[in-house]
Amino acid sequence: MDNKTMSIGEALKSVEAALKSIQYGEIIIKVQNGKPIFVDKYERERVG
Repeated sequence: MDNKTMSIGEALKSVEAALKSIQYGEIIIKVQNGKPIFVDKYERERVG
């Protein structure tokens, strides 16, 4: 795992960008020692 941390503001900007672009899926925020270290999204396809 990468030990690079980001500020809370940077993490929120990443989450905002993910929320604007995602239709169905998950947004993952990993925190270590009270600081966000990772933001990612997993997009899913809706069938039916």
